[in-house]
Amino acid sequence: MEPNPQTLKDRAEEVQARIAPQIEEARERLSDLNTRVVEFIKERPGTCLMGALAFGYVVGRIASRR
Repeated sequence: MEPNPQTLKDRAEEVQARIAPQIEEARERLSDLNTRVVEFIKERPGTCLMGALAFGYVVGRIASRR
């Protein structure tokens, strides 16, 4: 039995209507998180730089073992 293109379209629109608010909420949360991270970096650039260096060192050590 072939799926009806109109039925598929209706289902896609239904899924989109259900998911759209969740996607918008996720977008808002990510935007808020980004704002907070940028503010943190501006307030504590030295701490962030040291953290990035430490993270890079750890990743480098793990990668060099393989």
